[in-house]
Amino acid sequence: MQLWWLLVVACSVLISGNAKLIRLAGGAGNTGRVEVYHNGQWGTVCDDGWGLEEANVVCRQLGFESASWSRTMAHYGQGTGPILLDDVVCDGSETFLTQCSHSDTHDCQHTEDAGVDCYSVLNNVRLAGGGGNYGRVEVYYNGQWGTVCDDGWDLIDANVVCRQLGFESALESKSSAFYGQGSGTIVLDDVDCTGDEDSLDQCRHNGLEEHNCVHYEDAGVVCSNTPNTLLPTTDTPSSLLPTTGVWNNVRLAGGGGVLNNVRLAGGGGNYGRVEVYYNEQWGTVCDDGWDLNDAHVVCRQLGFESALEGNSNAMYGLGSGPIVLDDVDCTGDEHSLDQCRHNGLEEHNCVHYEDAGVVCSNTPSTLLPTTGYITEELTTLLLSTSYFTEALTTLLPSTKVPIRLWRWRVDILNTVRLAGGGGNYGRVEVYYKGQWGTVCDDLWDSDDANVVCRQLGFEFALEGNRNALYGQGSGPIVLDDVECTGDEDSLDQCRHNGLEEHNCGHHEDAGVVCQNILNTVRLAGGGGNYGRVEVYYKGQWGTVCDDWWDSDDANVVCRQLGFEFALEGNRYALYGQGSGPIVLDDVECTGDEDSLDQCRHNGLEEHNCGHHEDAGVVCQSNAKEIRLAGGAGNTGRVEVYHNGQWGTVCDDGWGIEEADVVCRQLGFESASWSRTKAHYGQGTGPILLDDVVCDGSETSLTQCSHSDTDNCQHTEDAGVDCYSVLNNVRLAGGGGNYGRVEVYYNGQWGTVCDDGWDLIDANVVCRQLGFDSALESKSSAFYGQGSGTIVLDDVDCTGDEDSLDQCGHAGLEEHNCGHHEDAGVVCQNTPNTLLPTTDTPSSLLPTTGVLNNVRLAGGGGNFGRVEVYYKGQWGTVCDDLWDSDDANVVCRQLGFEFALEGNRNALYGQGSGPIVLDDVECTGDEDSLDQCRHNGLEEHNCGHYEDAGVVCSNTPNTLLPTTDTPNTLLPTTGVLNNVRLAGGGGNYGRVEVYYNGQWGTVCDDGWDLIDANVVCRQLGFDSALEYNSNALYDQGSGPIVLDDVDCTGDEDSLDQCGHAGLEKHNCGHHEDAGVVCNSVLNNVRLAGGGGHYGRVEVYYKGQWGTVCDDLWDSDDANVVCRQLGFEFALEGNRDALYGQGSGPIVLDDVECTGDEDSLDQCRHNGLEEHNCGHYEDAGVVCSNTPSTLLPTTGYITEELTTLLLSTSYSTEALTTLLPSTNILNTVRLAGGGGNYGRVEVYYKGQWGTVCDDLWDSDDANVVCRQLGFEFALEGNRNALYGQGSGPIVLDDVECTGDEDSLDQCRHNGLEEHNCRHHEDAGVVCQNTPNTLLPTTDTPSSLLPTTGVLNNVRLAGGGGNYGRVEVYYNGQWGTVCDDGWDLIDANVVCRQLGFDSALEYNSNALYGQGSGPIMLDDVDCTGDEDSLDQCGHAGLEEHNCGHHEDAGVVCNSVLNNVRLAGGGGNYGRVEVYYNEQWGTVCDDGWDLNDAHVVCRQLGFESALEGNSNAMYGLGSGPIVLDDVDCTGDEHSLDQCRHAGLEEDNCDHFEDAGVVCRVFDNVRLAGGGGNYGRVEVHYNGQWGTVCDDGWDLNDAHVICRQLGFEFALEGNSNALYGQGSGPIVLDNVNCMGDEDSLDQCRHNGLEEHNCVHYEDAGVVCSNTPSTLLPTTGYITEELTTLLLSTSYFTEALTTLLPSTNILNTVRLAGGGGNYGRVEVYYKGQWGTVCDDLWDSDDANVVCRQLGFEFALEGNRNALYGQGSGPIVLDDVECTGGEDSLDQCRHNGLEEHNCRHHEDAGVVCQNTPNTLLPTTDTPSSLLPTTGVLNNVRLAGGGANYGRVEVYYNGQWGTVCDDGWDVTDANVVCRQLGFDSAKEGNSYALYGQGSGPIVLDDVDCTGDEDFLDQCGHAGLENHDCGHHEDAGVVCTVL
Repeated sequence: MQLWWLLVVACSVLISGNAKLIRLAGGAGNTGRVEVYHNGQWGTVCDDGWGLEEANVVCRQLGFESASWSRTMAHYGQGTGPILLDDVVCDGSETFLTQCSHSDTHDCQHTEDAGVDCYSVLNNVRLAGGGGNYGRVEVYYNGQWGTVCDDGWDLIDANVVCRQLGFESALESKSSAFYGQGSGTIVLDDVDCTGDEDSLDQCRHNGLEEHNCVHYEDAGVVCSNTPNTLLPTTDTPSSLLPTTGVWNNVRLAGGGGVLNNVRLAGGGGNYGRVEVYYNEQWGTVCDDGWDLNDAHVVCRQLGFESALEGNSNAMYGLGSGPIVLDDVDCTGDEHSLDQCRHNGLEEHNCVHYEDAGVVCSNTPSTLLPTTGYITEELTTLLLSTSYFTEALTTLLPSTKVPIRLWRWRVDILNTVRLAGGGGNYGRVEVYYKGQWGTVCDDLWDSDDANVVCRQLGFEFALEGNRNALYGQGSGPIVLDDVECTGDEDSLDQCRHNGLEEHNCGHHEDAGVVCQNILNTVRLAGGGGNYGRVEVYYKGQWGTVCDDWWDSDDANVVCRQLGFEFALEGNRYALYGQGSGPIVLDDVECTGDEDSLDQCRHNGLEEHNCGHHEDAGVVCQSNAKEIRLAGGAGNTGRVEVYHNGQWGTVCDDGWGIEEADVVCRQLGFESASWSRTKAHYGQGTGPILLDDVVCDGSETSLTQCSHSDTDNCQHTEDAGVDCYSVLNNVRLAGGGGNYGRVEVYYNGQWGTVCDDGWDLIDANVVCRQLGFDSALESKSSAFYGQGSGTIVLDDVDCTGDEDSLDQCGHAGLEEHNCGHHEDAGVVCQNTPNTLLPTTDTPSSLLPTTGVLNNVRLAGGGGNFGRVEVYYKGQWGTVCDDLWDSDDANVVCRQLGFEFALEGNRNALYGQGSGPIVLDDVECTGDEDSLDQCRHNGLEEHNCGHYEDAGVVCSNTPNTLLPTTDTPNTLLPTTGVLNNVRLAGGGGNYGRVEVYYNGQWGTVCDDGWDLIDANVVCRQLGFDSALEYNSNALYDQGSGPIVLDDVDCTGDEDSLDQCGHAGLEKHNCGHHEDAGVVCNSVLNNVRLAGGGGHYGRVEVYYKGQWGTVCDDLWDSDDANVVCRQLGFEFALEGNRDALYGQGSGPIVLDDVECTGDEDSLDQCRHNGLEEHNCGHYEDAGVVCSNTPSTLLPTTGYITEELTTLLLSTSYSTEALTTLLPSTNILNTVRLAGGGGNYGRVEVYYKGQWGTVCDDLWDSDDANVVCRQLGFEFALEGNRNALYGQGSGPIVLDDVECTGDEDSLDQCRHNGLEEHNCRHHEDAGVVCQNTPNTLLPTTDTPSSLLPTTGVLNNVRLAGGGGNYGRVEVYYNGQWGTVCDDGWDLIDANVVCRQLGFDSALEYNSNALYGQGSGPIMLDDVDCTGDEDSLDQCGHAGLEEHNCGHHEDAGVVCNSVLNNVRLAGGGGNYGRVEVYYNEQWGTVCDDGWDLNDAHVVCRQLGFESALEGNSNAMYGLGSGPIVLDDVDCTGDEHSLDQCRHAGLEEDNCDHFEDAGVVCRVFDNVRLAGGGGNYGRVEVHYNGQWGTVCDDGWDLNDAHVICRQLGFEFALEGNSNALYGQGSGPIVLDNVNCMGDEDSLDQCRHNGLEEHNCVHYEDAGVVCSNTPSTLLPTTGYITEELTTLLLSTSYFTEALTTLLPSTNILNTVRLAGGGGNYGRVEVYYKGQWGTVCDDLWDSDDANVVCRQLGFEFALEGNRNALYGQGSGPIVLDDVECTGGEDSLDQCRHNGLEEHNCRHHEDAGVVCQNTPNTLLPTTDTPSSLLPTTGVLNNVRLAGGGANYGRVEVYYNGQWGTVCDDGWDVTDANVVCRQLGFDSAKEGNSYALYGQGSGPIVLDDVDCTGDEDFLDQCGHAGLENHDCGHHEDAGVVCTVL
């Protein structure tokens, strides 16, 4: 046999596995001249002896089922290449043509070229009896159309049909001849598709024409109305068009088409010019002989019922395409036009003014209405506009209107409206004859109403109303005696008397109430009964604008949510701004509506609002919040929530009626017990209710008679046991997501009978368990028989129920079943993460079964880490107190009998989710973990190293798996989840499953590759290579567990497949099934050496690891070498001879016999089980001759190897055909041209370079030959073609020159080098490619990685656009624009390094080129790497001139920009161009240019544009000069410039920028003018490291904050450690900068710091005369203030960031007297009394808000302080605003003790210069009326809260007091936060006034009087309710 066949066969096998290169030419997709590929060109086959057997082989090789015809005598035209085969004789069983007998010489001419017609059985599918996207499924078989039987027909099968027809998916599957009975043969029955098939004949079925059906069982489909691929491209053969028939695509043009989802033509819905799609374009039909019969056919083909008219004389305008049909003569019964008689395609004597048209009746159901409707107001508005009444008809279907009246397009839904009511209810009106009319209510019922509501976009109707309930209409009465079935799509499809045929008056106008669009409403951002109003619309939550929002609107919302009425309607986003769409605006409710969308409003999502206008409500709460405490989920002490805390209920009079009310209020069915005497423990809060008396009918406890006072103790706390009939459901006898359904009833678990059990019922169970849906419903006790009572029978769910007891059933424990009928389910394995809707608030949901989903992870079927499903994810259980009782509960919950062990310390690995439970204490009798005592959900003090685990009894595997199947590969669920392979090797053997305590086998009846795949995946392999039968791996000895296994391939384990039943079989062990799995360790490589020697590495768990050399010998080495494709091993090396590896050590103690196919078939310790270090890594030296026994992975067969070795290809050359040998077989030249450049090799996923040490011409020759050139002209050194940027892969390369690739040469080892990139090696290759390489007809997968035309450039344009030129034969040439498109342009742009193309240009847009025209008729698929891989006419083969030169615009050339030589936001501007970074010259550089750079880098704007190489000289090319941006551009290359690399500059002119990073700076952890420096970056606050931090840096911060200068720059986290990111380090400011981001620094978030190095500042207490640029106070406001009686000195209280008053306080005294203390460095300190006098005291008193001082005290008159002494020798003049403006020794500089602490007595009337409460809040100083706060009756950080008001200290009432309010107090006092907020006068009762009540802080306020409250001294409290706090002390 000739040599070329070997190449073709070998390459074909390597590429596609089983087919050689063959094609059909000159025909359609499945017909044509047979051509085969040889020696770089296609040739033909002579027809001598050519027959159907030979044709069959060709067709099967091409993927068709068979051949329908063998063609001779050049039936499909004569070929032009060589005649490659003659005298071909096949027996028909061959898989490709070369296996047939043939002659390689011939005596033929091309007139004898052979051809075939291939036959795909069911390639043609159509929909009949329906419309464009729906109908009866018909397939073309044996020359006629036949139907498909509906046995087993489902949505999966329908999906295959729809995709085959070109639609995206199926909406419905139809049965029972829904679209009428067919008349042909029934071709298919019992169709069973997986859904992935491309056509019906790929699905399982009974066989062609094998069925037991009649035509009333014909199957149908409704396909999604959006086609998958739109119209076919020119590449798509007509056989692939969606639907069948020569022109089955029809549209209406000029009048509009029903199939406007395929192609829209600007007309009316049901009328227009008839056009048919033929020969890839739309054409018209001539009106000769056109009549109503012809029109009927068109209309029915389009999905309408019939035609009203057939129009002629181009009534809908002249068409522009060909006239396809003439003299059409239909009988009217045809399904499509091409079934009618006509002259022939494009045979006519017409012109376009004879184009035919139609008017069709009825609105087709395929245009289902979308949501929305048109209001009366909009209609009135339209009728009053210049679009006069006649023109409005163009908005409506079913009316014929000239096209000139078309203005805009409205939905079909505007033919029906609701008038006189609200959005979803009203009088039904229909649009007819240009006006709205009504429908008479005779016979009007809910079916009719359903049709109207669905037509309007609602789901269904709630009511059908009569007697003009919504007022009498005024137009005509259009319909009467309407009788709908309820399934119609519009009213005109229902029976009725006829249009305007009636005997009614308007007092009989019909109406409807539709299901509400916006019926899901919630309150967000607040509490249970108050918050921001949000409505659910279009799949997301949106807000309501507060324009016109009032109490009427609020009442509607509150009633819709179940409250009685609204207390308030709030505006201005009181509860925070929402983030979704604004759904409603200008809402105007009367207050009586049932839901918001019944109110008047602007329209959905029609608004002029922002989220700062989000509306809110406060609803009257008709029930106190209630909970059960101290028990399990459905039992416990009754607690109610009132005034911010939980309290108990006294048990006086407590009985079952009261308990029933509680349980029903909590969502349970009823109470099973009422508990007294603190049965569930004593509560700790107040006793809120006593003497409760219910009659049992109340909906909440507060509706019962009760007393709000009590005479009880907590020993009398009431409790309940609630009873939910079937609330607890579990799966038993299976795994986590499958098993026998059991329900908990009457204190025990019982089963469900399978009578009537189906997938709908299973869905309810699975959703109830938290899964998304059910995969299967199981019957006949599939998961074993249960033992309890049978609770349910004849279950009949609709599928919408939330739990089983909501479904229809025979009654509890009413059944006629035995346990052999127990029902089961398989749930989808992903739990449902959707939380309950607002229709069932979470507070009302039953609390039982919260954790009823439990699984074992990290182990095997019966052992592992315990994980529970909570809040949408799996979490773990902490092992504190974990014991066997707890483990027993878990195991029983999972269906096991008991636990063998309870494990601790994360024995099965650490989990990664939340820790859900801790301190679990079970008695052992509970049914689920959440019935056990525990700390509370997610309340724990654990880490994952404490994750609990269990070993359960009754396991399928009592012997844990051996090393043949690692534990980590075992599945975690399933009855048969333990599977092993016996009698073979690691990845092959007899399939055995563990069942009933022993291993058993699987019978091979029906055993196939799909079943084998499931086994292999279950064992952890990727897939199966083979399935074996007849006990290939010896007969097993245990039971035969499975038979007739039938897997779909998607299952996770064998027991999920169909089978005959456990141990149900008719087999013997001689039929034991086996598999060969894809080897775990089938990827092996040699590292650290050369092509055939090196360190042995295996690929495992996503990374490469090594093999330990313990016991390593030549037998082991032989296996490795053979696995790599070599014949044998020369050596087995030890002691890391080729260097130590760095990954895991995967294998140890390997013991091979030498005959194994791969290492994992050898004995070894187990994967990653070893006692080795990398100094023991094993290696091999393989023989350099490839093995005659190639690897078993199926790359090349033994026969093919033998054949190849017998040829003139020496064994050495054969290595180029083998897989896995050439590690570095991908080589390219970079930085140069097509045949020269820097040598780069592809290694580890990236390109790297070769060092030039020892580089010479021998090495260069190997590279050039590897690239397809004949030899090298030069080997270059010293990075002649530029320095590379990747790793240096090779060094000290020493080739002899004869090697095939670089990695066969000697070298140091991969990535072993002592080089830099200035030593990168290069080559110049001889410019004529190797003549032995394939030509451009060779598929791209066979081409060398660099191409003949791999040098491409753009000329005549700019950097990213221009004329396309390619380099060939030593010169640049152009590309002709014939066929040039965006796909071709994409290839060019990607080849040039751009991401994609923006445009493709033709007609020499960028000027005519001058060289040769290299390419013409370029036809790329878009996946090519270079132009020469695309189809084209041939090099320099063209029929063009340069006026046709092609061009492109590529996606931005310079889209990579960086800043160098500076920090994260500043530096030298560099752009990436021609594979290297270059600079920008500063000629003309300004702020506009800088803005563009900064925005391109992701910053908001630029602060500066720098010049003169401010950030150092760059080293690359100067890419841009004379840049001139407007500032609005998106990237630099959109700006004007001199051209790429066109400049007159040097690097000392390199341009730079400073980009704006953050404007927000704050001081934290200190006081107003001092603290930790924090900057806002990436949405959060971060700190600044103190490395290099000095006063200059501090000056910048202080000035940025509005202060004049800095007093100190602090380090070492003086003001406490921050918690966010460290944003800046090594800050180096000059001191003159305006903001911190203008200073030099390391870069954003580039640091080597921790938070104890956080920098701080102390700023001067005098604000800067230049107000901060952040815009706190406007110039106008300042001018206004300065002109008022608040003179200049007082203005300082208005400035931001100072907060002067809260830095000083009086301690140890009263409101206006005490020890002076100042807040410094995070704590309060004192002032020494040296030099202390009245001037100093005056400053303190004025600083505190008093007018002056009465005394200045000394000698610690008010007691000695305990903190630092902060100030000494204070000398004030008396005019200062604060103490730190006075002279003093310095902070903490003193010679004092605390017995010298200074004090003051201030005048008791506050300063009259301070603004009164009448002053607008915008003018008030930043501290408030109540800025003096103290803690009394406690200690330094805790006590009763007192505020100073009206000259005395008063208290705060605890109504509504919580930790948020306490936080404000503590921060006001200088603490970081509050630990607690206390009530009930915990620190004693105060004696002054009660100043504040009902305090409601958000937590962000600076002072208490900024919080919501009832008003100063407005309260309903006594001092026994005085509030207190405990502040956090750091």
